[in-house]
Amino acid sequence: MDLLAGVISVVVCLIGAGLAIAMGAVIPGIERKVQARIQQRIGPPILTPGFWSWLKFAYKWPIKPWATIPRFYESIIALGVVIVIFALLITLPPFWGVLGVASILGIAGLLKLEELIYVLAGSVSQSLLSVPFLRHDLAKGGTKLGFRREYFEQQAAFRALKMAAICSIPLYIALAVPFAVAKSPFIADVISIQNPAFFLGGILPLPSKPIFLTVPGFIATIVYFAGYVMLLNEKPFNIVKPKVDLIEGVFLEYAAKYRTYMYMLIHIFTFVLSSIFVTLFLGIPLDPTKPALLALHLALTLPLPVLKAVLAAFSPVLTFRQLYPASMGFTALAAFSLVLALIL
Repeated sequence: MDLLAGVISVVVCLIGAGLAIAMGAVIPGIERKVQARIQQRIGPPILTPGFWSWLKFAYKWPIKPWATIPRFYESIIALGVVIVIFALLITLPPFWGVLGVASILGIAGLLKLEELIYVLAGSVSQSLLSVPFLRHDLAKGGTKLGFRREYFEQQAAFRALKMAAICSIPLYIALAVPFAVAKSPFIADVISIQNPAFFLGGILPLPSKPIFLTVPGFIATIVYFAGYVMLLNEKPFNIVKPKVDLIEGVFLEYAAKYRTYMYMLIHIFTFVLSSIFVTLFLGIPLDPTKPALLALHLALTLPLPVLKAVLAAFSPVLTFRQLYPASMGFTALAAFSLVLALIL
């Protein structure tokens, strides 16, 4: 029986990873369609911004980027894909029995590690469009006393570090609200308090007390959405990679298959953050063993990307002078919802 349970757990995790990749390939097309309709355009086919973009760059002629640690620079972006998929997998039922992993610490730790991917990748790049950009110019008279030379990606990495240190705080506080309501750090307890029917079996066990419908849960949802946009570096919080300024930010030098990994990281992460919200705030986990519940979960992951696309269609790019007060405001709102969750 233990062997059978282990095999089922492995299969469930593989299906979960496959669903993350599949949804990541589709969601960008849905977002682009929404933005196109707002701008009175038809927009690209659903699979073009996601799946076909991955495939296109995977077959591009490979370019070796210049970096201080080349192997690390090349592999860090693929590691990011693994991290975001694992952040989804720990919310699946097979991980609920693993002490300490399927908890708020596991989710928050992996999300923070994903944020550091941007900092690490940008910090080791030393080129401009895959051409070496030497720190000391060999041409006579090409250097100036006290002159400091920086690369695009390193400047973007500095911005990403400030975003990770300050602007993502609201999401992590909002993330704690479902656990505060459940009075437990574990995902299984968060599901139990919202959807006790899930543990009794059945084809479609629906939640009876979703945290989203409570006052602290609704406030935390607003903050979670703001943090969701911040972690994805989308408008109006995309100061890490505004195209008019830094040309894709820390991803400037990634080409060919590395750009495929870059798109996969962003697109899959969009789905993973939505899935975590559905699991924690609605009490509907991603469970491949219950097809009806799985379909409902996947459908409920779409509103957040759609709202993000609508916001991006109308938003400017905020500067840090505007981001700091916005982050502090959302942090205060998240703290208020957390206090309500603890006392109610």
